[in-house]
Amino acid sequence: MAKTVAKKSKNSEVKGKGNSPKGEKARAKLKAAALLVMEDVGYHRMRISDVTRQAGVAQGLFYHYYSDLKSLTVEVLEDFVSHSLRVEDIEKDVPKGDWYERILAHNLLVVQAYEQRPGIMRCLLQLADSDEGFSQMLRSNFIRQLGWLTRQMPKLFPAADLSEHQAMMVAYTLAGTGETILRDYYINCEAVLISKKLTVDEMAELITVMFYRGLFLENPPVEKLRYTTKLQHLKKP
Repeated sequence: MAKTVAKKSKNSEVKGKGNSPKGEKARAKLKAAALLVMEDVGYHRMRISDVTRQAGVAQGLFYHYYSDLKSLTVEVLEDFVSHSLRVEDIEKDVPKGDWYERILAHNLLVVQAYEQRPGIMRCLLQLADSDEGFSQMLRSNFIRQLGWLTRQMPKLFPAADLSEHQAMMVAYTLAGTGETILRDYYINCEAVLISKKLTVDEMAELITVMFYRGLFLENPPVEKLRYTTKLQHLKKP
């Protein structure tokens, strides 16, 4: 499971001239162009001229709305992250009490983002490495995303008597395994991983099954599985 719901960082510095319909349209054009450029060349290689050329506007228009390239980049990436749905929207079609489907719904959304926009996901990591405010925003969102699970853990495992911190540590550890394979599969294109092409559904199922096994110490219902059916046999006799 990965980072989704966004909260604005302190580094978003828009000049504030885009509140009119004309200004909002111009800013939207610049942001859409920046998203395409970042996907193509990455955060570190992007230039203002690349964005304005892609947007089909004069370079001077950029400075009318943004103080620098970083302020635009932060806003674009925060918007990209915020497009993820609220928990209740993600789970709107999930049968009540079905924990496998519940976890799968969250993971499917994240895998789709990596598969459709690997360049943008790389930019998220690049900006987080160079900007502590943005990095903190991503970490805070990740923790908030996992909150729905940690709040349920005392009910799921009453005998464990987990503290809130212990529940978060368990959830964070399990979710982190999914983050690693998504980064290395879609962004780093690690040869040993991409030697076999996985569909979005297969990748989401794999991450969900491993998360489910780690959380519940049992296999999910076999009738729900396609790609990972054989994992049912990964257990000690």
